[in-house]
Amino acid sequence: YSPAKQLSDTQYLLGSFAGGATPAGQLCNGMRCFADADIFMAHSTLLRPYAEYLLGLLMSLQRVDGGNTIYFLGQIRESGGWIYFPVLFLIKETIPTLIIVFLALVLALWWMLRRDKREGRGRWRRIIDYIGVNFAEFSMALFVIIYWGYSMQAPLNIGFRHLLPTLPFIYILAAGVWRKWITQINLPMFGTGAAGGLATAQSMFMSVAATTRSLAKSFFAATLKYIFLIVLIIWLFLETAFAAPYFLSYFNEFAGGVWNGYHYVTDSNYDWGQDLLRLQSWIDANPQVGTIAVDYFGGGEPSYYLGAKQVGWNACMGNPEDQGIHWIAISVNTLEGAIQPLAPGQTRNAQCTYSWLTALRPPGTGMGDVPTPDYRAGTSIFIYHLQ
Repeated sequence: YSPAKQLSDTQYLLGSFAGGATPAGQLCNGMRCFADADIFMAHSTLLRPYAEYLLGLLMSLQRVDGGNTIYFLGQIRESGGWIYFPVLFLIKETIPTLIIVFLALVLALWWMLRRDKREGRGRWRRIIDYIGVNFAEFSMALFVIIYWGYSMQAPLNIGFRHLLPTLPFIYILAAGVWRKWITQINLPMFGTGAAGGLATAQSMFMSVAATTRSLAKSFFAATLKYIFLIVLIIWLFLETAFAAPYFLSYFNEFAGGVWNGYHYVTDSNYDWGQDLLRLQSWIDANPQVGTIAVDYFGGGEPSYYLGAKQVGWNACMGNPEDQGIHWIAISVNTLEGAIQPLAPGQTRNAQCTYSWLTALRPPGTGMGDVPTPDYRAGTSIFIYHLQ
């Protein structure tokens, strides 16, 4: 990778960054200064590696600022808004995981409030002491808060995958709280007394009985906690097994599971082109299909896998039956984008919709009213027989 090529690529890729190149004779302004600095660094043999790394970061920022048109909760919109990632977390995470995480959050907040009431030191002093003793825990929590805060206000809302860097830390923090909660056994305090005689013997007997009952309750409570956790782990294992092999399209039961998540949100949350080989297998298993129109969303090349049986299609081309093609396969992400109502401010070419399909087929059940397909290749490619 020659220095001249690196410089040329950097200038091209950052050409529109933060309003475009700084005019000659003027100083850079705001975020544009980072782009200008990166271009300057690309000139230097010593700084070239750092310039390439910075280029990647600036490209990520540029991509986020650009936003994306998405289908989310029944509408086509530029952004899902601040609720996008919280909603995805609630419907893409398994229910046992949600129980583990949110119970851990409630317990942690409860312990913090109780500690505030018990301890006499100032709040800031307690916070400083906590950070000093639990710096790793604090660092993970701080990273999650900052990352989520930035993601929720950013306009690029295209997938749950953008939250993946935070999930290991969320799981580690939740596991730490559960470990403390489950292993916490409140042992009774044994009292002492100087009185003697029958009264003392009766008192001791009552004290031992009370202690025994208290111990039994504590161990019973601990046993229930362990059983609860074991049930959640088994549930999580079974949930994962039943979702196979459609892990990318996984949604929990709140959103209708693997087969119905597209009603709420698509793009890489549900449809990322992963079912092209399944479409090939379906066509091979159905020789009566003949020619099929294919409107595919993804990185694969349909003509390579499907050969002469497929005709590339899109929403602007109308009804394939007009050309004697009686089958059409449409990626659900593309289908949603073509038929769903637009949020205020959104526009769409009126000729580039699948209105002919929605006129031919009754709306399906669930949010979005997508016409129920005759067949599906995997979870994400909807197949319609048009005759």
